[in-house]
Amino acid sequence: MSTREATRRQEARLRALLRRQDGVIALAQAIAHGISAKTVRRLVASGRWRRLAHCVYQDATHENTLRARVRAVMLSLGDHAVLVGEAAAWWWGLQDQAPTRIEVAVGHDCHRRPRPDTILIRRTVPDRECGRRDGLRVTTVAATVLDAAAVLGTDRGARLMDRALQRGRVSLETLRRLQVRRSGRRGAPITARLIALASGGAVSEAERLVQSVLLLAGILGWVANFPIDVPGYGRARVDLAFREQKVIVEVDGWAYHRGLRAFLIDGPRQTALTAAGWVVVRTHWYELTEDPQVFVDALGKVLAAR
Repeated sequence: MSTREATRRQEARLRALLRRQDGVIALAQAIAHGISAKTVRRLVASGRWRRLAHCVYQDATHENTLRARVRAVMLSLGDHAVLVGEAAAWWWGLQDQAPTRIEVAVGHDCHRRPRPDTILIRRTVPDRECGRRDGLRVTTVAATVLDAAAVLGTDRGARLMDRALQRGRVSLETLRRLQVRRSGRRGAPITARLIALASGGAVSEAERLVQSVLLLAGILGWVANFPIDVPGYGRARVDLAFREQKVIVEVDGWAYHRGLRAFLIDGPRQTALTAAGWVVVRTHWYELTEDPQVFVDALGKVLAAR
C-alpha cells in the first residue's frame, strides 16, 4: 500500500470516528489516528477544532449539542467513568427533556475537578449494571430507571418507569430483582413504591382515587364495579357506571397496564357499547394524581349532555 493510500485510509477512519462521536475526539484518539499533539494545537488555533474539555476537542463543522458535551465529559474522565441518573435516562431515550446536569460515576481515585454542568459521583458501578450505548459507558436500562426514578420522585419517576416498561426496554421482573439488591440504598423506598404501582397498584390506587375525586366534587349517582352486558361480547365488570345516564368511567393505571385491561379499549367492543347507548369516559392515574379537575370537568360535560 502506498503512503498516499495509507494516509487516505487513516483520514477516512478519522472522519468516521468524528461522525460516530458527534464531532468529538480525545487527544489520545487523535494521536492514534496519526494526528500529533502539535497538529491538534494548530487545529485549535486556526479554529478548525474547538476545545470542549481537558484533552477533548470538537471539529468545528459539528454543532456543539448536548450530546457532544456529554461525550466530551465522558472522554475527559476516561474509560472507567459511567454515565448515570437522569443523564443516562436521556442518553437511553427514556427522557425527552435534557438533563440540566450531567451525572457521572467515577472511582474514588479520580482527581478531576467537576465542570459546572457535571456532577461527579464517587462510587463504583458493578459490571453487571454497566452497558454501552452509542460508544459511551452507561448504566443498564434497569439500573438507569431505578437511579433516575429515585431522584425524580413518585410522579416524574412513575412516568420514566412506565415509559421504559411500555416500550419493552426493561421487564418488571428485572426491576424487581435489581430493587432487592439495592434495598438499602438511598431512594429505595421511592423505587419500591413505583414497582408496586407498576405491578398493578396504580390501577387499584386510581380506582380508589376516582371515587374520592367524585365524592369531593359532589358527583353522585354512580355504582362501582358495575356488571354490564356488552352485546355480542358477554358480560364485563366496569370500574364505575352512571346507570341512568348510561355513562361508564374506566380507569387506567399507567400506559404499561393498558394491555392488561383491554376489554373496553378494543374498538369493536366499544362500538358495541356505543350502539347500546353507553358512553365511555376514560381517566388514568397521572390525571387523577396531577390534575383531577380535568377529569371532573370532562365527566361533568358528558353527564350534563346525557
